Amino acid sequence: MCVRDGERYVGEALDSIGRQDVPGSEILIVDDGSTDNSVKIALAHALAPTVLHQGPLGVAVALNHGIGNASGEFLTFLDSDDVWPAGRLGAMLEALCADQKSDAVYGKVVNTDENLRPVAKPLASRIHTAGVIRRAAFQRVGPFRTDVAHAFNIDWTSRAELAGLRFAILDRVVVYRRIHGGNMGIRDRVAARRDLLRIVRDHHARNRSP
Repeated sequence: MCVRDGERYVGEALDSIGRQDVPGSEILIVDDGSTDNSVKIALAHALAPTVLHQGPLGVAVALNHGIGNASGEFLTFLDSDDVWPAGRLGAMLEALCADQKSDAVYGKVVNTDENLRPVAKPLASRIHTAGVIRRAAFQRVGPFRTDVAHAFNIDWTSRAELAGLRFAILDRVVVYRRIHGGNMGIRDRVAARRDLLRIVRDHHARNRSP
């Protein structure tokens, strides 16, 4: 998890990790230069997550920092303003371990308002927060792109497809994604569109290469 000035929601995000049925999971939070009480809230939480510090350098840099310090066989991600439904992690790990041919498993995302009331129907998605990925497979593709602030996860999926990774889809909601005024894509729509355009162009260029 990456957090920057996320004191409003980070405790709830951690609570949702605590409702999972996978004891002993390694929980890493990368503080991306917070100036509020985010770190204090995280350190006081019953889950006792490991908190790393950087920045402010951006989400992709923070996630790469966290991955570099993780030791588990599997990787999964949660934005500090989102929540996991109970049992999500166990179901995804069970599906991935049962399918040795797949490198990652993804589920459905529900967009919600600030109070976690759904504002759209669940949709299958391959954004990073909707997946569980084998660590070795992630390393084959390489780290998240850091020269863009937005849609770096789309770029990673594009590179993963080119590298031949295999994805399984779980017919289950795996993350509730809050849509609110603090979302990066809402705060800076112009930059988000510009970054996405760059990523789409690079995707097409990679697929045209011999």
